[in-house]
Amino acid sequence: MKAYTISFDKVAYTSKPSGREVGTISNRLITKSIQYDILAHLCGEAGCSFSPAVFNGKRRRETYIGQQLIVLDFDSGIKFEVIKERAERYRLPILFAYKSFSWSEALSKFRVVFALADAVEGALTGETVTAMFMQIFRECDPTCSDCSRMFFGGKGLLYLAEKPNEITLQDLQLAFRCSLCDTYDEKHYMAKVRQFYEKCGVK
Repeated sequence: MKAYTISFDKVAYTSKPSGREVGTISNRLITKSIQYDILAHLCGEAGCSFSPAVFNGKRRRETYIGQQLIVLDFDSGIKFEVIKERAERYRLPILFAYKSFSWSEALSKFRVVFALADAVEGALTGETVTAMFMQIFRECDPTCSDCSRMFFGGKGLLYLAEKPNEITLQDLQLAFRCSLCDTYDEKHYMAKVRQFYEKCGVK
């Protein structure tokens, strides 16, 4: 079974950590390779926290090494089925998804995890790749753009792939451009592409 290297905290929670506990969790993170189905259970059901990135030292942008998983957080109430349908439309297979601690029937809040075919290295590359996903799934939390972001666990799986269908950068770039084409007319499409890369600091 395919494993991914992440920053992981083995302590399980049944509710969203707060206050000093957040810093304690961050300091406990260790670099660990975990099978994706086990990771889905540990984070999505057992309530363990993780960062999809690995670091050379403490969890911060300056020490970022790279990542192979991309995580998006949705807390605006959009339904998971809408995001799943869009992921299928743009051929971006979901690895797993789980309910956040604050999820309810009245207001759905969840996280979606994607797997890249190869790990990306360097903070600029990691943030640019994540920004492409965020452009396609615009309803996600803006703070997902932080390459050092840590994610808390949750209280139940919404989806788990039978096998890890990984996304190449070419697949992602095509999905990104198709998403822009679907959103903007021909006149504004290229301007939006340029604006995106300029905002990411890519020439």
